[in-house]
Amino acid sequence: MEEKTIEFKTGAGKCPVRFVNEVFGAQDAETIAMLREVAGVENPRIVVVADGNVVQRTPKLGVRMGKYIHDNGIILAAPPVLLSCGEKVKMYPSAAVDAVVAALDSAALGANNVLVAIGGGSLFDAASFAAAIFAPGCKVVRIPTTVAAFVDGAFAVEARLDTKSAKDALRAPSCPSGVIVDFAFLQTILEGVWKGGFGEVIRHAAACDASLMKKIAKSAKSIRDRSSGAGEEILRLAIASRAKTGGSDFALWCANRLEAISGYKLPHGYAVPVSICIECAYAVRKNLLKPDDQEMICRALADSGALDGLDHNIHLIADPAHVLEGLDEWKRLNGTEVRTLLAAPGKRTIDETADREAYAEVFAELSQVAEETKEGS
Repeated sequence: MEEKTIEFKTGAGKCPVRFVNEVFGAQDAETIAMLREVAGVENPRIVVVADGNVVQRTPKLGVRMGKYIHDNGIILAAPPVLLSCGEKVKMYPSAAVDAVVAALDSAALGANNVLVAIGGGSLFDAASFAAAIFAPGCKVVRIPTTVAAFVDGAFAVEARLDTKSAKDALRAPSCPSGVIVDFAFLQTILEGVWKGGFGEVIRHAAACDASLMKKIAKSAKSIRDRSSGAGEEILRLAIASRAKTGGSDFALWCANRLEAISGYKLPHGYAVPVSICIECAYAVRKNLLKPDDQEMICRALADSGALDGLDHNIHLIADPAHVLEGLDEWKRLNGTEVRTLLAAPGKRTIDETADREAYAEVFAELSQVAEETKEGS
């Protein structure tokens, strides 16, 4: 029997993750129960921040939400804030953050009131950052709508904004008070976002859960085709794994750098899978990871479609020195150059000092593979 509720630990205590069928629907008893629990009152005051594209692509979501709020005695303290999402919403200075702050101000949202954020990781960052700096006592409930957000963004314990030169450079503590998971949102996800999002799932599995990684490798082609519920099954397992094992910074320094030097034109879902391949190849060169394990992980990325964005990275990794400046940025933001590498699927090790020559060789090798693949297609 599938669990309806799991928990994960945050710096503020335990956070419940509840699975629902059709959030804000007539049969959804979980969302109102969570809002009442989080707010500590029968009629919680809330502000809603949502991805406008998700609202538009999800039939009757706005109407359904309005009826749900009315029928359950929820107090909507300000008009919903609809954002056009993507990485641009978290670029400092951020008009999106300003819009959320204005709504929180208008609503006089404070301690034990609730910010309900509906969208992907970028929206969670923008909305949670606004709450952290303007109304730090309010609670945040996240409702993820993208693959990556299901397994990563919904669990984030910091809200992060970007500067022109560095992704996630501005940070504020922001632990969610609850997460609502509705797999119906999978139907609204565009093809490229679906495939790239599974790069984030594989990043978690490769670093934290060997059995999940092996299952993804076997199911990769079904995930790509979105057939037989394979994606939902893997996501359910990945969410439970993420709640149990916590997160990892594996491959993030490189993904963050690639996004930044592209001027944030490169989507996160295109940067992460390539960065995983880079880190796996680097670990093999450093005799930390077996080639067979590298092959399994990279094959899973390719078969699931997560590597379909490789062409968009090639012009970036053609300048290794520029990419490797990301190591300096990583050290500046984190106080250390230490990065997580793989010793095996699900088994992590650390690298205290990067071998930049080895990374440059990996970039050259990956560029060659990409060119050969392009010529053969």
